[in-house]
Amino acid sequence: MAEFVLKYADPRGEMHQQVAEAGSERELRDRYSQQGFLIYSIKPRREIAGMAIGGGKKKINLEKFLIFNQQFVTLIRAGLPILKALDLLSERLTDVKLAPHIKAVREEVKNGSLLSDAFARQAVFPPIYVTSVLAGEKSGALGEVLDRFITYQKLALGVRKKLILSLVYPCLLIVLVICLMVFLITFVVPKFAELYSSMSAQLPAATQILIAVGTTARSYILLGVVALIAAAVSIFTPRWRSRPYPVVM
Repeated sequence: MAEFVLKYADPRGEMHQQVAEAGSERELRDRYSQQGFLIYSIKPRREIAGMAIGGGKKKINLEKFLIFNQQFVTLIRAGLPILKALDLLSERLTDVKLAPHIKAVREEVKNGSLLSDAFARQAVFPPIYVTSVLAGEKSGALGEVLDRFITYQKLALGVRKKLILSLVYPCLLIVLVICLMVFLITFVVPKFAELYSSMSAQLPAATQILIAVGTTARSYILLGVVALIAAAVSIFTPRWRSRPYPVVM
C-alpha cells in the first residue's frame, strides 16, 4: 500500500488535506468520489517530501507557456481530443524547460489521470492555472476557461512590462545623479581643497567638513565601488536564478 497526499472538498465546499493509503491513485480517487467528495489533487507522499527537501522548484517561461496554451486551446476548439492535442504540441515544443513537463503531462493523461492532476503533479505550474484547468474539466468548457486565463495573464504581463519600462528612466536619472555626486565629492572637492590650502584661505565650517569628506572618500572610492558591486550581485543573483517563470498571480 502506498501513501498519498489527498486534497478534496466535502459536500459543504470545505477544503481538506490528509494522507491516505491505497493501492493506486485511481483506487483512492474512486473511493473518495463514491463518498461524494470533490477531488482536487492526489500526489504520492514521497514526491511531496522530495520537493520539500529539494528546496525551490523550477520555473518556466511565462510567454512561452502562454503560447503553448493558445495552441492548446486552438486544437481543442478544432475538435481534437486532449490527448491528441498534447501529442502534437509536446513533439513540437522547442523550450527545453517547458517541453519535459508537457511530455510528462501527456504520459499522465495517457495513463488515465485527469488533466488538472497531471499539471499539478509537475509542481511547476501555478495553482491558478491548475485550478482553471480543473474548473474547465468540471464545467465541460475547458477552452473557454483557458482562454480567460490567457487573456488575464497577457493583461497582467503587459502591465508588468509597462511598469518596468516606466521605472527605467527614473532609475537611470538616479544612477547618473549619484555618479555625479560621487565625482564631485571625490575628485572636484579635493582639487578645491588643494587650491584653498595654497591660498591659506579661512573656510567656513561646512566647507571644511565637505572637503574632509571628499578627501577621505577619495581614498576609499575603489573599495566602495567593489563593495557596492558585490552587494548588488549577492542581492540580485538569487532572485534572477529563481525567476524565469513567474506567472503573474
